[in-house]
Amino acid sequence: MPKTIYLDNTLNACDLEAILKAGNNITITKINDCTLEISASGGGAANGIKYHFIAGESQIIENRYQYNLYYNLILDLNSNFTIDLGGQLVVHKGYILNNGTLTNNGQIFNL
Repeated sequence: MPKTIYLDNTLNACDLEAILKAGNNITITKINDCTLEISASGGGAANGIKYHFIAGESQIIENRYQYNLYYNLILDLNSNFTIDLGGQLVVHKGYILNNGTLTNNGQIFNL
């Protein structure tokens, strides 16, 4: 069930901790009464979904996860993109330019 938070109220660290614990793939470490360290796993990074992987970069799409790109997926030489069994890559209105290593044990959809 979604929670409603009114932003004109002041939230303390304990309130925020209780709210975030309802999310998936969120790790909360309480440093002290006023400080929380928050990290997340799975899905995209805080700055978006990466579409261009350069040498040395890699991505793994795990079982029951889906990686969605609106346009192209570009894999440079010596980059790795792995789709585990049960994982999915969906490329909308684009193509896959593979000069690296693409390991597909799941599904690829090109829409």
